[in-house]
Amino acid sequence: MSEHRARFPGHGSRFPAPGFTLIELLVVVVILAALIGAVTLAFPDLGTRRGDNAAARVEALLRLACERALASGHDVGIAVSRSGFAFGHFRAGRFEPVADSPAEALRPRRLDEGTTLALQVDGRSLVLDALPPARPQLACLASGELTPFVLELSLPGGATRRLRGYPSGALVWEGDDARR
Repeated sequence: MSEHRARFPGHGSRFPAPGFTLIELLVVVVILAALIGAVTLAFPDLGTRRGDNAAARVEALLRLACERALASGHDVGIAVSRSGFAFGHFRAGRFEPVADSPAEALRPRRLDEGTTLALQVDGRSLVLDALPPARPQLACLASGELTPFVLELSLPGGATRRLRGYPSGALVWEGDDARR
C-alpha cells in the first residue's frame, strides 16, 4: 500500500490537492453567463443608437434652419446630397452657402460613413449627387412655411428613418422606425 501512495502524491493525504473542482468552475461559468446576458439586455443595440442619433441630428438641423429663417426674416435654403447638407441664404436671387466654420451651427454637414439620404419633393424622387447642388432643393421661408418633402435616411445595417416636412413647417417621423 505504501508503494501505491508513492505513485500518487497527495492521494489519501490530509491535505487536498491545489486547484478548483469541476463544480466550482461550472458555477463561475454560470455566473459569468448571467452577467453577460444582463449587460446585453441593459444596453440597446449600438447600431440602433447611432441611427437614432443621426436622425435626431438631421431633425435638429432642419428645425434650426427654419427657426433661423423665421427669426431673421430671411429664407434659408437647404441643399441635400447623398451624404450631407449645405445650408445657405438667398441674396440677390443667388444661393450663398453658410461658411464652413465650427462656430456656425448651419455649416455644411456630412453624415456618418454608410448613412445615405434620399429625397422626395412634391412626390417626385430627386437624384442626389455626392456633393450638395448649387441650388437648394428645400427652403425654410421667413413666413414659417417649408418646402414639402420626404427625407429618407438609410443607415448601416439596413434600417431606415423617414422624415416628412409639411408646408406648415412641421417635421414628422414616419413609418415602422419612426422616432418617438
